[in-house]
Amino acid sequence: MRTLFKLSAFAAAALAVTAQSAFADSASTKGGLTIKSDDGRFEATVGGRIHFDGALLNTDSNQTANNENSGFYFRRVFITLKGKAYGWGYQIDEDISSTSSPGAGFNDVWLNKSFGDNTVYFGQHKPWRSLDELASNNDVVFLERNVLSANGLFGGRDYTDGVYYKYAADGLWAGASFYSQTKVSKGNTQGAGGNVRLAYAPINEEGKVLHVGATYSEDQFDLVAGNAGFGAPTAGYSTSYSKVGASYNVFAFANTAGAAGTAKADTFTVEALGVVGPVFLQGEYGKAKFKRRGDAANGQSVDAYSVTASWYVTGESKVYKAGDGSYGAAKPKDVDGAVEVAVRYDATKNKDTDAKVDALTFGVNYYVNPNVRFMVDYSLSKLDGVAGVTAGQTAKPKALMARAQIAF
Repeated sequence: MRTLFKLSAFAAAALAVTAQSAFADSASTKGGLTIKSDDGRFEATVGGRIHFDGALLNTDSNQTANNENSGFYFRRVFITLKGKAYGWGYQIDEDISSTSSPGAGFNDVWLNKSFGDNTVYFGQHKPWRSLDELASNNDVVFLERNVLSANGLFGGRDYTDGVYYKYAADGLWAGASFYSQTKVSKGNTQGAGGNVRLAYAPINEEGKVLHVGATYSEDQFDLVAGNAGFGAPTAGYSTSYSKVGASYNVFAFANTAGAAGTAKADTFTVEALGVVGPVFLQGEYGKAKFKRRGDAANGQSVDAYSVTASWYVTGESKVYKAGDGSYGAAKPKDVDGAVEVAVRYDATKNKDTDAKVDALTFGVNYYVNPNVRFMVDYSLSKLDGVAGVTAGQTAKPKALMARAQIAF
């Protein structure tokens, strides 16, 4: 609660300063609470989101660890402050459900500057990676992102600290990132990384969208004593509720804590999405090469792919967010809300060890209104050759997951 009080006081103070600085202001409650100065030079918005989840996890008898942490959890409780001052933008996302260490809940924390269709960000942001990674967690089709995200191929590496650039205009999206292998609460690190993304949407109109894209990331991890950061890179997939469930790695270096040496992860991905009326289709493929001299896992490759299909039973269409080069949820057409049914298949495999994870997920989403959503997912997984499974055996865990969500 102390964190909440501090953030609330900070937000109130920021809004007060914004209003007083121009001696005149206007207030709006569309979405979050927004205050703008009459001269347009100052703006501040306070918003938030609550994701309250429940899960029933059923591990397999061939799993050597008990991961049946079934129950109810706050997955996210965000307070968001964003706005602009003299043409510079800022955003602070604090997840107050993360209390493990100071700053653990920081997500997007940056200032930015736009030059026409070009924008530069300074601070903590996500590198420009997969479609599912860049989509807001308010809009993703399932509770868990697909295997081409930090939930899979990128091994927990989501937000990083650095400099990020993007260009978005006329259906073209291009971006580049340069960052440290760390984020707030992860401590200092000597590892660095770079990333580029190029995407194009030749069709973008209501009920009809086509998007294709590709990304490349080169991440370096200098593993020296005291290097907190993200540690050594891994790859796998959290097939069930990752807040309390297990991550199943198909790749991991032998030593991670305090180990010396340099590790690298080079990752290439391609992506495509389409919208045809109420139907949404998404496909992604990625390949990562892991290198670390002197390690038994040096030179191993991991492939991953994901295919998603969803259908709005009530006739709505998913929207395309050109500024992000990704997708967003549809708004209900009438007061009865909108219903979406979906299915996704995810797979990842270590080409050198044959360790693999497959997951089939079914989902139903009920959009009460543009701000409130209820979600139910059922996931069936298959694990071969991964840590936590009896050698030579196959495990088939299952998970039933649900979420009540409000965002404003």
